[in-house]
Amino acid sequence: MRRRDARYPDEEYGSPNDENYYDSEYYNEPYYPDEGHYADPYEPASRRASLPVRALRALSGVVCGAVLVLTFVVCGAQYLAGDRGFPGPGATSVAAHVVAALVAVIAQVTADRRSGGTALLSSLVVIFTASILMITQWWG
Repeated sequence: MRRRDARYPDEEYGSPNDENYYDSEYYNEPYYPDEGHYADPYEPASRRASLPVRALRALSGVVCGAVLVLTFVVCGAQYLAGDRGFPGPGATSVAAHVVAALVAVIAQVTADRRSGGTALLSSLVVIFTASILMITQWWG
């Protein structure tokens, strides 16, 4: 009578010491079949965005964050002014800040996810939107 290996009770595959153990289709397939969908950190520099595009994208990210902070400040001031009976920034200013924040966030997400001219244009939209907001609501 043949003795079974207690460590590997499944006789279908045998023990790992068997020469046919690693010949199955499972071991012949690539380890990560969806490898092309992930960003490669060792990607050559020629396939990355150029330095001016990356710099403008970083600048527009900072500007977008500033627009969001200003939006929260204006909304908070309007809320606190309403509770205390003082005139606040007003509904027009709050609406302008909310619309500018939405435009800036959408444009910044587009700039971060695209490359080339689209990223450049989206970064410029963020900076232009913040400029218009500053001119009309803060310096006007």
